[in-house]
Amino acid sequence: MEFLLQITLFLLAAKIGSELAERVRLPSVLGELLAGMVLGPSLLHLVSPDPIMGDISQIGIMLLMFLAGLETDLQEMKRTGSGSLLAAVGGVAVPFLLAFLLGYFYGWNTVDSLFLGSILTATSVGITVRVLMDIGKLNTSIGMTILGAAVIDDVIGIVVFTVVRGISLHEEMSIFGFFKLTGLIALFFIVTLKSGFWVSDRLDGLTRKLRTREVSLTVSIIFVLILALAAEHAKVAGITGAFIAGIVMSRSPRKETLTDKIGTLGYGFFVPLFFVYIGVNTNLADITEIRLAVLVIIVAIAGKILGSGVMALIGGFSFPDSLRVGIGMVPRMEVALIIASMGLTAGVMSPFVYSLTVALVLVTTLITPLLIRATFR
Repeated sequence: MEFLLQITLFLLAAKIGSELAERVRLPSVLGELLAGMVLGPSLLHLVSPDPIMGDISQIGIMLLMFLAGLETDLQEMKRTGSGSLLAAVGGVAVPFLLAFLLGYFYGWNTVDSLFLGSILTATSVGITVRVLMDIGKLNTSIGMTILGAAVIDDVIGIVVFTVVRGISLHEEMSIFGFFKLTGLIALFFIVTLKSGFWVSDRLDGLTRKLRTREVSLTVSIIFVLILALAAEHAKVAGITGAFIAGIVMSRSPRKETLTDKIGTLGYGFFVPLFFVYIGVNTNLADITEIRLAVLVIIVAIAGKILGSGVMALIGGFSFPDSLRVGIGMVPRMEVALIIASMGLTAGVMSPFVYSLTVALVLVTTLITPLLIRATFR
């Protein structure tokens, strides 16, 4: 009974939070996250993290990454042009390097510094897209560059996280070991993508012949879980397998149907539970080093603006437009929270970094609209 009560409370809080967020034109995810923080130790102390809820939220992570992969168009990535590619590479490399150096300067161990770097690489442009739509700039070269860069950024960010997670599983690693690990991860990507496309085509043919109700949905979820399990077995993060499953099925003729059905299942139940659970797991009292926390947030913002902005400038954009591209890449959201959640669950990330990640998401989501509007005045 207590378990059912907790699920009910989580879902109710998620929907109230997301509705309030949407009404003030903020991402619904932010409302779900804040709802969890209100319920948890950061404010009311009504609930504490439950391992069973944590397990259920893992399904939300897998479905979320599958949907992200499903929306990733590899052909479109090739057509985005050098501007998007350069902005994405700069937006990953500079924040990662700055975060790693900051952690190293403060005496953190290598794994903590690498995890902080991987968290800062991920971009979530949902809030940027909404602001650009409001001011009529989404379908401009700036808007398209930011969208293209965000997709590439996600792919690179997930690869970076996969490598960092692999390093965290080895207490000591030589240069040879690092390149061996990177090679194995690259091999996993290549093999699963190649074989996955072949399997996906066969599954399309199979599901058309079957009469069982919603068999297409069930088979797709099984496919996602198998690739996630394969990734874990290969010492690669399960979210990587789920993401690849989405990429593989993105060219399926059933893509729109899958997006709709899995989106309904995910966003209607599992994904809100995940974000509320993230909030419940967060205790702002864990952010004990305020000076360091402020520095991390500054590095996160400046790293994206410098990295993506300078590379956009090299790619041929004017200075004002390059600044807009850099600012548009600032927000962090889903991928950063997923990386933090997996790091905490695996015991390789401190509560300080975890709670700091949540604070970073809140700050970047709130300031980005103000910065974007200011650059277009």
